[in-house]
Amino acid sequence: MKQKKEHRKGNKESASDNMIMQLWSNIVRSGGKCEYPGCTVNYTRLQAHHFFTRAYDSIRYDPANGICLCPTHHSLGRESAHHDPLFWDVLREAGVRDEAWLADLIRKRNHKEKRNQAFKNYWYEVLKNWRV
Repeated sequence: MKQKKEHRKGNKESASDNMIMQLWSNIVRSGGKCEYPGCTVNYTRLQAHHFFTRAYDSIRYDPANGICLCPTHHSLGRESAHHDPLFWDVLREAGVRDEAWLADLIRKRNHKEKRNQAFKNYWYEVLKNWRV
């Protein structure tokens, strides 16, 4: 019988992208309601959405780069994050996110970062210990 590969180095767990994204998603959805202004849809299955694409490694796992949305405002409706080019303007005008938040996120986004295992392990530890 083959033994499973050991995924630990010392006491630290070697984090996978899926593990970290699940933690990230849980943190972003922890508010328990859609953050789109005036949303009255009562969904039990909320979704976490990245403001800036996951392709930006430096903010891929940063909860500040996420918003909790119902399926309609995430990807299904005309006013959704994936279909409405003015989506972010609506959020800023309604005070869901402010200019200081955007400036900080852009600063972090522009920082070059390699998504290597040390980076993943760092974010896994940060998110695992996150207090909402």
